[in-house]
Amino acid sequence: MINDKPAEPVLDAPIPGMALTAGLGERPWQQPARYSTPDEALAYYVQRLTQPEMAGRLFDVLELGMPVDALVDSMQLAGVMEGVHSIDVGVVIAPALVETVTQLAKTADIEPTVLGTPEEQDRLSKTEIALAMKQNRQKVREPAEEVSMEVMEEPKEEPSGLMSRRV
Repeated sequence: MINDKPAEPVLDAPIPGMALTAGLGERPWQQPARYSTPDEALAYYVQRLTQPEMAGRLFDVLELGMPVDALVDSMQLAGVMEGVHSIDVGVVIAPALVETVTQLAKTADIEPTVLGTPEEQDRLSKTEIALAMKQNRQKVREPAEEVSMEVMEEPKEEPSGLMSRRV
């Protein structure tokens, strides 16, 4: 007996590469977050940041010149990956965390670097300075090339192809 109906597509097949990863729900970010409200998540971070060991690490990183914004972004991204809170809660609490870290740094007599401030935008980074000096050294070593004032004409392309007009 011949089946006249077309075969229905199988939509519950595994995704390519699925066997190389963890099973569904086994990763922390695939589980419900421990803290679902911004208040709970912010209290978690404030409690951790005020512990002496964590505060010491925080101050070391800030003294090295790491911007507060980048530090907070990495903290809240790690929180999402560990299942502490969801990404939207992390985005909501980020400004409050920036203020918290800034105030903690100021109480420890550390002047925090904040991206986006006019002082930070005007200041060149060490890599920009090194790159400019390298380019300047290369210009000094290279002999000056004569600039030709002639205008070169570009060759005109003849149309080619099946539908092109013959000239």
